[in-house]
Amino acid sequence: MLRGRALIVILCALLAACTMRSAINALSSEEDRAFAQQMVERLRAGDAAWLEQRFHPDLWAQSGKQIAGVPGLYPTVPGTTEFVGFNISTNTVNGRTERIREFTLVTHGGGRWTTTSFRTESTGGPDLVMEWRVTPSSTAPPELTMIETWDRMVPWIWAGLAIVLIGFTVLIVWLVRRSRRKHDPLTGQR
Repeated sequence: MLRGRALIVILCALLAACTMRSAINALSSEEDRAFAQQMVERLRAGDAAWLEQRFHPDLWAQSGKQIAGVPGLYPTVPGTTEFVGFNISTNTVNGRTERIREFTLVTHGGGRWTTTSFRTESTGGPDLVMEWRVTPSSTAPPELTMIETWDRMVPWIWAGLAIVLIGFTVLIVWLVRRSRRKHDPLTGQR
């Protein structure tokens, strides 16, 4: 019985740790998160020299002039920047490995939000930004709202699963004890 209780406690602890934020952190490396944060900082500062080195030359030719207006899209107060989306895919074709990473971050401060999304690609060399978007808003973006809603629901979901698991365990124990009573050689019952 002690093993069963320990298993339930361990299962509940593991399930409680499984939020969207922890899943994003588990899927992305510390290096990826640091790069994404730095990208937002550099876009927010309008650091064209740093950004030009990380953008694909064709993309830079199209968007280099837009960088000067990007800092105005972010909140004027420092605020916080949160990692809300990450996707990575790796393909190997004819010995050539292609890696695509997609990042989404939300910056909040002073009643304003800004969503920064960008995609990088690498074919054995450095990762280059192939696509980017900075979108300001006066309300929380859907990506952030979804994560916050999920994180609020997770404890209730796990509590429901724990109740079902406990109920199932009680049912099994009851059935086993009932079966043993029916076949007890001391009472002469079968």
